[in-house]
Amino acid sequence: MQKHNLNMLIEFDDERFSPKVLMNEPGYRMVLLSMRAGQLIPEHASKGMVTLQAILGHITLFAGSFPNELYAGKVICLESGVPHRIEAIEDSALLVLSTGGPDSSTAHSEELDLCQVPRPQRHRLVFERFDALALGESFVLTNDHNPVLLDRELENSRPGQATWEHLNRGPVKYHIRIRRVAPAHTSDSLVAMRPEELLHEIHNM
Repeated sequence: MQKHNLNMLIEFDDERFSPKVLMNEPGYRMVLLSMRAGQLIPEHASKGMVTLQAILGHITLFAGSFPNELYAGKVICLESGVPHRIEAIEDSALLVLSTGGPDSSTAHSEELDLCQVPRPQRHRLVFERFDALALGESFVLTNDHNPVLLDRELENSRPGQATWEHLNRGPVKYHIRIRRVAPAHTSDSLVAMRPEELLHEIHNM
């Protein structure tokens, strides 16, 4: 189970629209999209059905013959393969749900089993595996005790970058899914991205 406070996660970038991957599972992708007034998302199409829900502000969605105005509290669905582009009329935030796209899968998430690893090496291995994750990717950590100190150390050294989902709380083994939900340096990373790379973050195209 994952739980997010969308209002706390909205983060604007004055240079370009800002996508933040909240969930990336087989056939399902959830992205929080923050846009300053006047920012544009160029025309593109998704491989699966797309649902856009306005959380904040006012955007215009261009898909088909007529523009669609989307205000906070409104939702619209697009079929697979429909070309569309978005313009923010006000500072806006959208929750984008993509389904059915074959590239949105994290079915190949690997397990990191620490039970046979000497304790002095465990934290280093977890940090190395986490730092190699792309946005939305995850791995399952298996341990012989509840790694409370590791959770605290990861949050202190990489604040806001990881979520922990307890799949099994023992008593013999603990299984925890660790997911990257933010880049190491959010603003720097987004500024460096090209528009097509930002589009990839939205739909994993």
